[in-house]
Amino acid sequence: MFDPVIAPSGTLLGLLQRGRGDGTLHALTAPRSEALAALNHCVTHDPRHDWQVENRSLYYARLYLDLHGELDAVEAHLFDPEDVLDTDESRTGLALAVLGHLASYGRRDALDLLRRYAAHGTNWAWALDELALRDDDAGLRALAAPVLARFTTDAEGEAELAATVRDAFEPRPWRLWADDPRESVATRVRAAQEAGSFDRWQRQMRPTGPRPGWSVQAVFEWAQQGVERGAALHVPAARCLTAVAGPEDRPEIVRAAQDGTEGARCTALRYLADSNDPDALDLIEGAVTTGSTAVVEAAVDAFERMRSLAAVDRARGWAR
Repeated sequence: MFDPVIAPSGTLLGLLQRGRGDGTLHALTAPRSEALAALNHCVTHDPRHDWQVENRSLYYARLYLDLHGELDAVEAHLFDPEDVLDTDESRTGLALAVLGHLASYGRRDALDLLRRYAAHGTNWAWALDELALRDDDAGLRALAAPVLARFTTDAEGEAELAATVRDAFEPRPWRLWADDPRESVATRVRAAQEAGSFDRWQRQMRPTGPRPGWSVQAVFEWAQQGVERGAALHVPAARCLTAVAGPEDRPEIVRAAQDGTEGARCTALRYLADSNDPDALDLIEGAVTTGSTAVVEAAVDAFERMRSLAAVDRARGWAR
């Protein structure tokens, strides 16, 4: 997702994009068509820099209520052909969340839009979560067939369905469908629930994390596997080193901090900093100079945790 283009803060659009309280006042005093145009732009072009930590949906939903705003622009956005091409949930997440709030306030048109999108839209799971909190049993039962039709009946499709049921944010629709009077629906959902529960049990019985019997090299390899999967594991890996590493392992850890793989280097730097190793400061300084972005960030984080006088003196030297 590209960074949003934010209008100047003195404009109505800029105020609404920033979620300012006085934005509501300006919208209510502006011409209604202008206010609705700005509101629709915000909802269909998410202005948040990080949509996962900024909550703006209730703010916009209340403004729709105050302006008695129609949802034509939101509908056009949800069912635009782009919905098939851009499957990132951030494209439609804000609009769906706004519709969810509007449905809670009794807007039937918002509820109908959510139902249609759950049946036909790409980001259907988000819409289903919104409906799970707002729709009645009859409305949810009507969605069972179109939702299940998204999953093929072969082994791959059933596995995908089981994973979806297992990871569902709101389980209500799936529990309702498991008791559906239509045998074809209930049987398939119950099988998916059982498969998901079994998979969760298997993962609990076979933890993938390090064990006390691991070697230092095994911990480094585990940290590198996290890097390859896009998960930063050097912090827990450093804690594992505390359990498995002895004095005889220090040379190996120092070598890893100097020129190991990205995961090993981050782990070693964190471990050496936490243990106040005499070479930690030199290794951190070298990592900042020669390391990758992830290594540099790990080195800086490790240094910030150090509380020794030597660390303070080194910081003063860097500041000169």
